Amino acid sequence: MTTRTWTVTVTFDDDDDRATWARAVLDSTPDDVVGPGEVLASEGRAVRWPDHPAVAIIGHQVAAARALVELGHRLGDHALEDAFANAYGRPALTPPSTTAP
Repeated sequence: MTTRTWTVTVTFDDDDDRATWARAVLDSTPDDVVGPGEVLASEGRAVRWPDHPAVAIIGHQVAAARALVELGHRLGDHALEDAFANAYGRPALTPPSTTAP
C-alpha cells in the first residue's frame, strides 16, 4: 500500500465584516497532483446580510466551503482531461522519475 499526501491551503481576506473571500490552492509539490509547476486554485465568497450580526467564522466557513467545492470541480475536470489524453496514447502526466532530459 502506498500513502500519498496532498496539501490544500486556504487563505482568507475579509472586507469590513461584510464579505469574506477564500482562496484554496492544491499544492503541486508532488508532481503527480496536477503536473510539474502547475497550480490548481479556486476562490469562494461569502457575503453577510446587513441585518445579521457579524460572525467572522461563519463567513470563513461559507467562503472556504465554496472555494473547496470549486477546487473539487476543477480537479475533476483536470482528471478527465488527463484520462482522455492517456486513452489516446498521450501520457497526461510524466512521473518525475521517468522524465526525459
